[in-house]
Amino acid sequence: RTEKKFLYIQLAKENNGPTGTSTTVTTTTATTTTTTTTSTTTTTTTSTTTTTTTSTATTCTSSCTNNTWNQTGVALADTSSNPVPSPRCIMLNGNDTVYVCGHQVGYVEKFAINGTNRMAATSNSADHLDYISFDKSGALYTTDHNTGTVQYYPAGSTVPTVLVGAPSSIASLTDPRATAVDSNYTLYINDRSNNKIMMLNQNGTSLTSVIDSNGVISKMSTILLKSSSSNELYISDEDGTAVYLWTVGAAAPSLNLTSVGCGNLNNPKGIRLDANGNLYVADSGNSRIVMFCTNSTVGTVILTLSSSPVDLDLDLNLNLYVMLSNGQAYKYQLI
Repeated sequence: RTEKKFLYIQLAKENNGPTGTSTTVTTTTATTTTTTTTSTTTTTTTSTTTTTTTSTATTCTSSCTNNTWNQTGVALADTSSNPVPSPRCIMLNGNDTVYVCGHQVGYVEKFAINGTNRMAATSNSADHLDYISFDKSGALYTTDHNTGTVQYYPAGSTVPTVLVGAPSSIASLTDPRATAVDSNYTLYINDRSNNKIMMLNQNGTSLTSVIDSNGVISKMSTILLKSSSSNELYISDEDGTAVYLWTVGAAAPSLNLTSVGCGNLNNPKGIRLDANGNLYVADSGNSRIVMFCTNSTVGTVILTLSSSPVDLDLDLNLNLYVMLSNGQAYKYQLI
């Protein structure tokens, strides 16, 4: 009886006095030690996950530039509320005017970079407008694959001259899509269904095949001169996974750009170069913009988008302008 009574009193002390606190602390300490061990394990797991994520981000970070772009774009003009129908292109002429084109619009539109409304830049003379390019004088070139024609608009004019196809003396092409003009006013044309690049001489009197990509490129999209005086063209394959560099007259490409730090290209469309020779690609199938550093064959993801990009351009400050497949155009500021 005495022993039981003593134990009762002792337990009462454990719940109310210093001795009890000491015992409780001891018990708690044991529990805490176990919890701490579990917590340490969890912390280690979290640390490993974080490291993996960081590693992925590092893989996608450019090795040739410290440039980064704001991932939130600013809508251009009225394209957010009034999208460009069946969009095909976006291009700057100079540093203050943006040009856009849509497959079924029939004419090119333009607006000031900070403007709110689009206006016609050409007459309604194209049935299925695909692409535009400018020469060094500011003249505009358009393609219409439905009629097989290529048209030329002198700088400031809305009245075209047909360079290829009726009523010109040069026979129409089967499927003209994109164009590129060098510093000597030689015009290169992507005749897509024939898998060929055609060259129209400076006088507009002779049209010849200079690149035959049959068996290499599935579906030619944009073409781009490596430099204004170069005879090398970048060609994107919108049904494939690569952008090719091809020398005029060569039987095969000299460069195949497909690998990206985070996967491969998928249905690349619009392509542009900056002043340093870095190549930017509208990686349509992956809804992102990829940059290939000069002399690098591995691309870097610089923009992740909410919709597939069809074309892009840069201003003199390296801000990016992107046309999305939904007809909306955005500016992404260089940070």
